[in-house]
Amino acid sequence: MYEIQEYNDSIDLTTFYESCSKKGFINNASQKSLIDTFKNNTYFKLWILFYNHLPVGSTVAHSFDDVMGENSYRVCARTCVLSDMLPIKHIRTKDGIIHHQNVCSQIFIPVILNTLPQGSKCYITSSDKDEASMKQVNGIWAKLLSKQGVLERVKNVFYRGADQTVWFLNSEKFLEQLAQHPKWEYSTV
Repeated sequence: MYEIQEYNDSIDLTTFYESCSKKGFINNASQKSLIDTFKNNTYFKLWILFYNHLPVGSTVAHSFDDVMGENSYRVCARTCVLSDMLPIKHIRTKDGIIHHQNVCSQIFIPVILNTLPQGSKCYITSSDKDEASMKQVNGIWAKLLSKQGVLERVKNVFYRGADQTVWFLNSEKFLEQLAQHPKWEYSTV
């Protein structure tokens, strides 16, 4: 059973950090990179995904006003899924992406959208960096969702030490499409 929980200091992420480090997910491999780096943002929330009570994923939303203007949020930052610990085998397939049958579309984005202020402008960033699966996000995931009308490329920026592409998330269109597909069961803790 999937559970998603907003991070608090009582959650022990030691094994999660170790697993992320082994996989080369450096942005998720320590408290410094996953949590401390966002402490100066006016808005910051981290959610941890659990499967069978083990931490298997993370995603962040934080204020993005400095780049995209007032009431802007960068969503799905530090997104990570330890897919080898899950019963699903289709996390990164084309069909899994365009039919929203993946952890990000089924759990992460809806949870984030439910917590942001009304009228928020949501953005996702991607890059061509070699680490983790950033190239796949930039070259496959974002492009497929842009063809679906869910993401729209806005601009390239140098942000947090890397060249990144900023994508506008059309949350209304995303939620409309999500409603047309099977929903995964999960609980919010």
